[in-house]
Amino acid sequence: MEPAATNINKTDNINMPEEELLENEVAHTYKKIGDIELKANFLYPDNCKKGEQRTIIVFFHDGQWDQQMVSQFAPQALHFVTRDAIVILAEYSVSSVHNTTPEQSIEDAQSLILWLRQNHLELGLDPQKIIACGAGSGAHIALCAALNNTVLNNGLFDSRPNALILYSAIIDTTKKSEAYELFSDKKIAIKTSPSKSIKKNAPPMIFYHGSADKTSPISEIELFTKKMRRKKNTCMFYPFPQCTHSFFNFNVDQQHFVRALESSDCFLADHGYLKDAPEGTFFSV
Repeated sequence: MEPAATNINKTDNINMPEEELLENEVAHTYKKIGDIELKANFLYPDNCKKGEQRTIIVFFHDGQWDQQMVSQFAPQALHFVTRDAIVILAEYSVSSVHNTTPEQSIEDAQSLILWLRQNHLELGLDPQKIIACGAGSGAHIALCAALNNTVLNNGLFDSRPNALILYSAIIDTTKKSEAYELFSDKKIAIKTSPSKSIKKNAPPMIFYHGSADKTSPISEIELFTKKMRRKKNTCMFYPFPQCTHSFFNFNVDQQHFVRALESSDCFLADHGYLKDAPEGTFFSV
């Protein structure tokens, strides 16, 4: 479904500072590493009722596995809360805060998804409707959760997301990539690289990528999505001409933000994770 290029979510407070947007979040600790606690910051729709099981969308921020940017996806989160989904803005290990490398970040994404399934009744979510959304390094760890051969599994649930929405994704951590040097274990860098993990029966996913992205060349994404489709996977590719790595952020370009947001809303509705958006959900800017 092709989105209109000049629409934006009809949310009165979309221009509020991110901190104010997140005033109503509910933080849960999903993982402890020594004295470190990693939080899942929940945003619930106003009409949530006890006993319901809703779609949940987990946002993994960018930051190149180094910077913590938990509120990066606050505008997108606010939209999907109005669409009756539960939303999480996730913390994960980053080097500037936790003195970690990408290996720990990959493990954190899997830990969070498994934790959500294990606690789905208390949290009000559908364990078969967990959407992983990420940008840059956050897209990388979401992809690793979906494609890695090694998954967390408690015998009842595992750590694979059911669908993915990926912005400016980093998909190559092999020797030819800059990301390779960030890994403490170079074998893991190669083994877990999404570019080397293409397989059948992957969850449906959609990529949004700028043609001028210098962090992750768009040619890599185009080739990756073609290879995934050859394996009979649903793997959509949405290029943004002349756009750089941060094009999708609301405070960078509102029209690009809107195009990606409405497209991802349609993607989730088409796959049964959201109801079709009512007429008037979006309006022109």
